[in-house]
Amino acid sequence: LFPRRHQRAGRSLMRIGIIQSEPAHLDPKLSCTRLAPQIEACVAEGAEIVVLPELAGSGYLFPNLEALSGLAEPADGSGLFLNWLIQRCKEHDIAIVSGYAEVSQGTLFNSAAFLTPKGVRGNYRKLHLFDTEKELFQPGDAGVPVFEWRGAKFSILICFDWSFPEVWRMAALAGADFVAHCSNLVLPWAQTGVKGHALCNHIGVFTANRIGTESQGDTQVTFTGGSQAITPTADLLASAPRAEIWQGVFEFEPSLARNKQVTGHNHLFEDRRRDMYSL
Repeated sequence: LFPRRHQRAGRSLMRIGIIQSEPAHLDPKLSCTRLAPQIEACVAEGAEIVVLPELAGSGYLFPNLEALSGLAEPADGSGLFLNWLIQRCKEHDIAIVSGYAEVSQGTLFNSAAFLTPKGVRGNYRKLHLFDTEKELFQPGDAGVPVFEWRGAKFSILICFDWSFPEVWRMAALAGADFVAHCSNLVLPWAQTGVKGHALCNHIGVFTANRIGTESQGDTQVTFTGGSQAITPTADLLASAPRAEIWQGVFEFEPSLARNKQVTGHNHLFEDRRRDMYSL
């Protein structure tokens, strides 16, 4: 329905999809079945890259390390969930950014992979672990890389990373046009906070959150939905419902994020007082 690159008045646009899903708890095969029609819907709307939630194949709560280890996958795309997503990339000539549980030489990370028809193109490991995640995962050790897809540059952040302005500034300073924010948000003010990071760094943000409630032992977690597409001036292109499966595709113009001039006398990055602080 749409060409893979779009032009409007000589400007290049990218179509970015967001999927708000309900992963099947501890069942990646069923999660794939649930995701399939949502990916198809994004493709039908011309999506060139699709952002999925955090831990989109496994669900969020794990009874123990053994259960997590059994569901974790290597970052090379050979595991069940990432391989299934790579096949969707090949089938539709798109890219996908998805959260997953990663295992690397016996170490477990809460990660997100950048997948294309050629396989895994990049990987991000969550830097800021939330609550009981600290009992299961190791904090990320690979910084905030920038990836490129069809002329647009982006970084990946995961869920609770939203609360730390340093990582958003790292992404923006490294040249990211937008952030793919794979999330399992539970705090009710998180979506509001993300808008501020978009504005302060003049970058786009595409938050893919999940819905539903998971229980494990005495622990119960309800996720807040509200996935959102945010422009570099913090305008909401769309905000998803709080408790419904949803997907949307949005036009994004990378060049808008590259202009950091606020007024004729003010530049968002050049005006930083680096003599007073390090970032």
